[in-house]
Amino acid sequence: MDKQHLPTDAVLIGRGKQGMVYRISADRCIKFYKNKDHALMEYTAYRLAEGSPIIPKLYEYGEDYLVLEFINGHSLKRTLENTKKISRAESEQILYIIHEMKRLGFTRIDIALFHIYIHEHTCKIIDLVNSYNKEYPVPKVMLKGLARLGLLSPFMMHIKDLDSDMYLIWMDHIATRSDRYGDVFAN
Repeated sequence: MDKQHLPTDAVLIGRGKQGMVYRISADRCIKFYKNKDHALMEYTAYRLAEGSPIIPKLYEYGEDYLVLEFINGHSLKRTLENTKKISRAESEQILYIIHEMKRLGFTRIDIALFHIYIHEHTCKIIDLVNSYNKEYPVPKVMLKGLARLGLLSPFMMHIKDLDSDMYLIWMDHIATRSDRYGDVFAN
């Protein structure tokens, strides 16, 4: 499929560094890539992670596009911006995503908050291009996103209760980069 042959009712739903995404039906979207290498990298990531509950279904691959499951939900970033708080349940979902990324063998254990979509009390992640070709053992983009929203401290308190080992690793990372995160536990 190419952009000229999109259904007439296709709707542009996203635009980013890698390309554009259109909703093409109630349950499918198509992502067009500027760089064919990125299309192949993301296709490979979707195939390697196929069947995971955090990954949208892959329906079709072309040299510059993917047809994927459309997630009829909203981003975690938008939810957190609206509520201005992070619940223990949301922290658990994030932790589950991180553990699932590790189980899938991702080398980039990180995800931006706007790439986590909430649908029917579950989360799915999008934008897998760099999942297997960059190395981020700590979710620094995610942690910075939470810090920008002023939610890093309550999130880390949830993580301390949920996974003390992960808490210690992440706190070590945050402590050595306080210029990026500020004082997480300032009152």
